Amino acid sequence: MESHTYLLDAVLDTIIPASEDGRMPSAGQLELGESIREASGAFWPGTLEGLEALDASAQKKGAEGFHALSPVERREALALSEESHPSLLPGLVFQTYSAYYRHPQVLEALGLEARPPFPKGFEIEEGDPALLEPVQRREPFYRKVE
Repeated sequence: MESHTYLLDAVLDTIIPASEDGRMPSAGQLELGESIREASGAFWPGTLEGLEALDASAQKKGAEGFHALSPVERREALALSEESHPSLLPGLVFQTYSAYYRHPQVLEALGLEARPPFPKGFEIEEGDPALLEPVQRREPFYRKVE
């Protein structure tokens, strides 16, 4: 699994590279592989097959593996993978962005507080309870289970 982690990190770095100013880390630097694998669930075997195909394709071109390709070659390899493994890139992009923008280091780099919304909570604008009166007067329209 270690070699798959290394490969996945290289793919994640290609999907979300580090910012040029170094403020935002790359996705591979954050060790998101395990959370992506868990989130992929039953789709992980297909993802793993696609990752292995990327690595094999890079090796056929004379590289040690996908991780040894230049950033441009990595992007090209990912684009070409859509022909042989059409669900690989869309699934990985979705899972990568979902995990990346939840990571505390990314949230802090964006100037957001890395914390759950509760128990601290957020300020909620006070509403007008009188707006609910028509709803409260209305007869129930759902079926009661007895």
